[in-house]
Amino acid sequence: MNENEYAIGLDLGGTKILAGLVDSEGRVVSQKQLPTSSEDGEKAVISRVLAAIEAVMLEVSVDRNQIRGVGIASAGVIDSAKKEVIFASNLGWRDVPIGNLIQERFDLPASLMNDANASAVAEWMWGAGKGTQNMIYVTVSTGVGAGIICNGRLLLGHDGSAGEFGHISIDWNGPICSCGNRGCLENYASGTAIENVARARMVSKESSLSGSLSEGESLTAKQIGEAALQGDPFSIDILKQAGFYLGIGATSLIHLFNPEMIVFGGGVMNAAPVILEEIEKSLKERCIPGLASQVRVELNQLGIESGVMGAAGLLFSEERKG
Repeated sequence: MNENEYAIGLDLGGTKILAGLVDSEGRVVSQKQLPTSSEDGEKAVISRVLAAIEAVMLEVSVDRNQIRGVGIASAGVIDSAKKEVIFASNLGWRDVPIGNLIQERFDLPASLMNDANASAVAEWMWGAGKGTQNMIYVTVSTGVGAGIICNGRLLLGHDGSAGEFGHISIDWNGPICSCGNRGCLENYASGTAIENVARARMVSKESSLSGSLSEGESLTAKQIGEAALQGDPFSIDILKQAGFYLGIGATSLIHLFNPEMIVFGGGVMNAAPVILEEIEKSLKERCIPGLASQVRVELNQLGIESGVMGAAGLLFSEERKG
């Protein structure tokens, strides 16, 4: 690989658009962030996406021939082959061929991937999973997802939708999920689930934090995590429960894929000192001992730039496979 080669990564989220020019060593040499403002409509969001990419190309003097392409990371249901966002509730999008639009605008190859897959690639190439060949990245945020590296390759599945970890059913009698299944992990361990549990317990006067809220205000997962790190028993108990369920789900991942490492990231994992302990405890109780002993559980290293880095990194990853 030419050490002067670059790729553009774009992390398309519900609140922000983050674009970055990434070199082959994983360094983000320029970046541009814009608000998504999805309420303005599809065309306005696409316009901001194109503007963000344009900005990172202009900020650093790089020859177009040095740029391998544009990698896009987006939440939602993705068709990687068609380079199309089939459905993204956080954007209000259905059947948007964002990859092709970017490719036509900049005359550069474009790829589209799920945001959890992008973070998985970044952590595998340059973060906590560097040097592994079999690694799983689990993101715990508003929802729960996973990116799976198997024998040095990102596992995409038939159309790029592999890794819907949050929709593994852990209780077939559980509540109906938005996906139509029952008892999905996402209903027990996501940021949304944590907020729902807190809301239910506050109704029964169990919360020690209710006095700090304005009338009608609900606790957010972020507030619960911060309170747990400060030693609040109410918040600690809720996060331990989430960690327990994540451990149950991760046990299935270990039994299916036999990874060397599972890396946890996402906003909920800001309270990792509380949650990781419960995940590891649950794994020890449930996982086949010979498999559990081979797996390292780690926290992500790359932070908010992981989506940008991974989306770009996939364009470099062929060299790692050789």
